Amino acid sequence: MNLEEIQNKLISDFDLKRVMEILDKLNEDYVEDDLINNIKGLVKMAYLSREMEDITYSSGHFIINRSYFEGEEVEYSLSFLLEVNANLSYPLEKAFETKNINEKELQIKRKLEELLIFNKNAYKEDANYTNEANIQRIERILEIIAW
Repeated sequence: MNLEEIQNKLISDFDLKRVMEILDKLNEDYVEDDLINNIKGLVKMAYLSREMEDITYSSGHFIINRSYFEGEEVEYSLSFLLEVNANLSYPLEKAFETKNINEKELQIKRKLEELLIFNKNAYKEDANYTNEANIQRIERILEIIAW
Protein backbone atom coordinates (compact mmCIF):
# COMPACT_ATOMS: atom_id res chain seq x y z
CA MET A 1 0.00 0.00 0.00
CA ASN A 2 1.16 3.52 -0.62
CA LEU A 3 1.02 6.40 1.86
CA GLU A 4 -2.28 7.84 0.67
CA GLU A 5 -4.02 4.46 0.79
CA ILE A 6 -2.82 3.86 4.36
CA GLN A 7 -3.91 7.35 5.44
CA ASN A 8 -7.37 6.96 3.88
CA LYS A 9 -7.91 3.47 5.31
CA LEU A 10 -6.94 4.50 8.86
CA ILE A 11 -9.08 7.64 8.72
CA SER A 12 -12.10 5.80 7.32
CA ASP A 13 -11.83 3.09 10.01
CA PHE A 14 -11.35 5.64 12.80
CA ASP A 15 -14.37 7.00 14.69
CA LEU A 16 -13.68 10.71 14.28
CA LYS A 17 -17.23 11.64 15.30
CA ARG A 18 -16.70 9.99 18.68
CA VAL A 19 -13.39 11.83 19.06
CA MET A 20 -15.10 15.13 18.27
CA GLU A 21 -17.79 14.38 20.90
CA ILE A 22 -15.15 13.70 23.55
CA LEU A 23 -13.22 16.85 22.67
CA ASP A 24 -16.43 18.92 22.74
CA LYS A 25 -17.23 17.60 26.24
CA LEU A 26 -13.75 18.71 27.30
CA ASN A 27 -14.37 22.16 25.80
CA GLU A 28 -11.52 21.69 23.33
CA ASP A 29 -12.26 23.35 20.01
CA TYR A 30 -11.14 21.28 17.04
CA VAL A 31 -12.27 21.20 13.45
CA GLU A 32 -12.54 17.72 11.95
CA ASP A 33 -10.24 18.73 9.07
CA ASP A 34 -7.53 19.66 11.60
CA LEU A 35 -7.81 16.22 13.19
CA ILE A 36 -7.61 14.56 9.76
CA ASN A 37 -4.52 16.58 8.87
CA ASN A 38 -2.97 15.68 12.23
CA ILE A 39 -3.61 11.98 11.55
CA LYS A 40 -2.25 12.23 8.01
CA GLY A 41 0.93 13.84 9.33
CA LEU A 42 1.42 11.07 11.89
CA VAL A 43 0.84 8.35 9.32
CA LYS A 44 3.33 10.03 7.00
CA MET A 45 5.98 10.14 9.75
CA ALA A 46 5.47 6.44 10.48
CA TYR A 47 5.39 5.54 6.79
CA LEU A 48 8.60 7.41 5.96
CA SER A 49 10.50 6.16 9.00
CA ARG A 50 13.55 4.12 8.04
CA GLU A 51 13.45 2.10 11.26
CA MET A 52 12.96 -1.62 10.72
CA GLU A 53 11.45 -2.09 14.15
CA ASP A 54 8.36 -0.95 16.03
CA ILE A 55 8.02 2.83 16.11
CA THR A 56 5.63 5.20 17.83
CA TYR A 57 4.86 8.84 17.10
CA SER A 58 2.43 11.12 18.86
CA SER A 59 0.85 14.46 18.16
CA GLY A 60 -1.83 16.07 20.26
CA HIS A 61 -4.13 13.32 21.47
CA PHE A 62 -3.16 10.90 18.69
CA ILE A 63 -0.56 8.15 18.71
CA ILE A 64 0.45 6.00 15.75
CA ASN A 65 2.34 2.72 16.00
CA ARG A 66 3.91 0.85 13.13
CA SER A 67 4.99 -2.77 13.65
CA TYR A 68 6.52 -5.42 11.45
CA PHE A 69 5.62 -9.09 11.78
CA GLU A 70 8.16 -11.67 10.63
CA GLY A 71 9.49 -9.24 8.03
CA GLU A 72 6.46 -9.85 5.82
CA GLU A 73 3.59 -7.84 7.22
CA VAL A 74 3.27 -4.30 8.52
CA GLU A 75 0.58 -3.03 10.87
CA TYR A 76 -0.41 0.55 11.58
CA SER A 77 -2.35 1.31 14.74
CA LEU A 78 -3.91 4.72 15.39
CA SER A 79 -5.09 5.64 18.89
CA PHE A 80 -6.80 8.60 20.50
CA LEU A 81 -5.70 9.03 24.11
CA LEU A 82 -6.49 11.28 27.01
CA GLU A 83 -4.15 11.04 29.94
CA VAL A 84 -4.88 11.71 33.55
CA ASN A 85 -1.74 11.55 35.67
CA ALA A 86 -0.71 11.82 39.27
CA ASN A 87 2.92 12.17 40.30
CA LEU A 88 4.60 11.89 43.66
CA SER A 89 8.21 12.36 44.62
CA TYR A 90 9.78 12.35 48.03
CA PRO A 91 13.29 12.05 49.45
CA LEU A 92 14.58 8.59 50.26
CA GLU A 93 15.44 7.78 53.83
CA LYS A 94 18.82 6.54 52.66
CA ALA A 95 20.30 7.40 49.28
CA PHE A 96 21.33 4.65 46.88
CA GLU A 97 24.98 3.78 46.98
CA THR A 98 26.31 3.72 43.48
CA LYS A 99 29.81 3.07 42.36
CA ASN A 100 30.90 4.93 39.28
CA ILE A 101 33.74 3.19 37.54
CA ASN A 102 35.85 5.50 35.49
CA GLU A 103 38.13 4.38 32.69
CA LYS A 104 41.27 4.57 34.82
CA GLU A 105 39.81 2.29 37.51
CA LEU A 106 38.73 -0.14 34.82
CA GLN A 107 42.24 -0.22 33.38
CA ILE A 108 43.70 -0.90 36.84
CA LYS A 109 41.30 -3.78 37.34
CA ARG A 110 42.20 -5.26 33.95
CA LYS A 111 45.92 -4.98 34.70
CA LEU A 112 45.44 -6.69 38.06
CA GLU A 113 43.52 -9.50 36.39
CA GLU A 114 46.30 -9.89 33.82
CA LEU A 115 48.89 -9.93 36.61
CA LEU A 116 46.89 -12.58 38.45
CA ILE A 117 46.80 -14.81 35.36
CA PHE A 118 50.54 -14.28 34.83
CA ASN A 119 51.31 -15.29 38.44
CA LYS A 120 49.00 -18.33 38.28
CA ASN A 121 50.77 -19.51 35.13
CA ALA A 122 54.16 -18.89 36.72
CA TYR A 123 53.06 -20.85 39.81
CA LYS A 124 52.05 -23.79 37.61
CA GLU A 125 55.56 -23.84 36.13
CA ASP A 126 57.38 -23.27 39.40
CA ALA A 127 55.37 -23.64 42.59
CA ASN A 128 57.27 -21.19 44.79
CA TYR A 129 56.33 -19.01 47.73
CA THR A 130 56.70 -15.69 45.84
CA ASN A 131 54.22 -16.59 43.11
CA GLU A 132 51.76 -17.98 45.66
CA ALA A 133 52.04 -14.84 47.81
CA ASN A 134 51.54 -12.63 44.74
CA ILE A 135 48.42 -14.58 43.76
CA GLN A 136 46.94 -14.17 47.25
CA ARG A 137 47.71 -10.43 47.36
CA ILE A 138 46.21 -9.78 43.93
CA GLU A 139 43.08 -11.79 44.77
CA ARG A 140 42.62 -9.78 47.99
CA ILE A 141 43.02 -6.50 46.10
CA LEU A 142 40.46 -7.62 43.52
CA GLU A 143 38.04 -8.58 46.32
CA ILE A 144 38.44 -5.13 47.90
CA ILE A 145 37.76 -3.31 44.63
CA ALA A 146 35.16 -5.81 43.39
CA TRP A 147 32.66 -4.23 41.04
